[in-house]
Amino acid sequence: MVLDDLHVLLPETDAAADPILNILKNRAITLIKNYLNNSSYDAVYIETNFPDAVVQLVYNAYTLKGKENVQSESQGSRSVTYKGFTSYAAGSAFSMTQDIKVLLPLPSIRMR
Repeated sequence: MVLDDLHVLLPETDAAADPILNILKNRAITLIKNYLNNSSYDAVYIETNFPDAVVQLVYNAYTLKGKENVQSESQGSRSVTYKGFTSYAAGSAFSMTQDIKVLLPLPSIRMR
């Protein structure tokens, strides 16, 4: 189901892109699992119950592939500005943005 949705959103992909999309899907599920901080959520549960969040994360990662560290681009005179190392994590292809957080339940609180 997730791969079908991704093929609709990314029409340039075909069956040859499925291994890459599967790797990105597994990373997205791991990110969601860590964000939710609830051991009762396994990969199957996350993919079944939160497919929109998984699809959005994979879509973001696939479309940003190769451009993760680009801060700005210009077409006139071909200018590209890259992010510094301090801001690299903020532009990561796998970041839990607000549009993804609203698709998920609130994370569990860690008690120490």
